[in-house]
Amino acid sequence: MAKLFLSAMLAFWLVLGFAGRAHAADPEREARERYDNAVKLYEEGAYDAALVELNRAAELRPSYKLYYNIGQVRYAMHDYAAAIDAYRRYLDQGGDKIPSSRREQVQKELNELAQRVAKLTIDIDVPGAEILIDDAPVGTSPLAGPLIVNSGIRLVTVRHPDYLPQTRRITLAGNVQDKVSFTLVGHGAPAGQEAASANATTSTSPMAPVSSSGPPPFAVEGSLGSKSSPQADATRHHPSSTAVWVGWATTGALAVGATVTGVVTLSKNSKLADDRGRLEVSDAQIEDQASHVRTLAIVTDVLTAGAVVAGGVSLWLTLDHLSGKKASAASASARSFRVGVAPRGVRLETSF
Repeated sequence: MAKLFLSAMLAFWLVLGFAGRAHAADPEREARERYDNAVKLYEEGAYDAALVELNRAAELRPSYKLYYNIGQVRYAMHDYAAAIDAYRRYLDQGGDKIPSSRREQVQKELNELAQRVAKLTIDIDVPGAEILIDDAPVGTSPLAGPLIVNSGIRLVTVRHPDYLPQTRRITLAGNVQDKVSFTLVGHGAPAGQEAASANATTSTSPMAPVSSSGPPPFAVEGSLGSKSSPQADATRHHPSSTAVWVGWATTGALAVGATVTGVVTLSKNSKLADDRGRLEVSDAQIEDQASHVRTLAIVTDVLTAGAVVAGGVSLWLTLDHLSGKKASAASASARSFRVGVAPRGVRLETSF
C-alpha cells in the first residue's frame, strides 16, 4: 500500500513539473497573462507596475502594438518624453500595417505632447562622461543629438571617473530648444576652478514644429485607452450629491411652509371678512385679526420667495453636479484600456 501511495505521489509531482515547464516554455501565454495584469493595474492606477508588466510582455512576445500601450502608461505617469518615444516606436515598427487614420491620430497626440517637452543639447568637453537627467542615465558624451526631455525643472548630472561630478538644475519650457555646456574639472582642482566650471552656459530657442508627414501609419489593436488633453471641466470642483440633496430639501421645506401659511392666511382672511359684519365683534378684535392676517401674508410671501430662490440654486447645483459626473465619466473612460475600435471597456485583441 505504501509503495502504491509513493508511486501515485511521484506521478502527481511529475505531472506538475511537466505542466510548469510547459507553461514556462509558452511565452505567448505568459505574455497574454502579463498584458491582462497590466490592464488591471492600469485601471487601479498602479501605472509603474502596469509598465513593468507591459515591458515584460514585450520581451516575451515582441509586438509593435504594445508600444502604444506603453505610451499610454507613460502619458498617465506624466513622462511625456518617454510617451513620445513609445509612440514613435509604435509607428516605426508598425509601418504599413497601420492605417492612415490611426497614423493621423497618433500624429495629433505627438503634436500635443510636443508642447510638454523640450529639446536639450548637452555639450561636455570630455568624451565618455555619463549623463543623467533626474538621476536616470540617458547616454554618454558626446551625444548624437539633442535629448527630448520633459518640461519643468530638471536635474542634469555629468559623471566621469577621472573628473569631479557636476549637477545643474535647469528650467525648461515646453516646445523650446535649450543648450547646456559642462567643463569638467579633474580631481584635486582648486575650489575656485571647480566653482567656475559649475556655471552653466545655456541658450534657448523655440522648437521646430513637428512634421505631420514624418511617422509611418498607425493602428491601435492593443491600446490602454485614447488620450485626451486635460479639460478645465475635469479639474474644476463640482458640487457633491449631498449639496444637491440639501438644496432640494430646503426648497421643499420652504415650499411646504409657504403652502401651509398661505392656506392659514386665506382661512383667517375669510373669517375676518365674516366678523366685520357681526355686531358682537368689537373694532379692537377686528383690528387684531387684521394684523394677524397681514403678518401671515408677509410670512407666506417670504417663504414663497425663499422657495423660488432655493429652487433656482438647487437647479444650478443639480446641473453642475451632473456635468461633473459626466466629466468624471469621460475622464475615467479615457483612462480605461480600450483595445481595437471599441469606444470603452477592456478587450484583448493584441495578436502576439
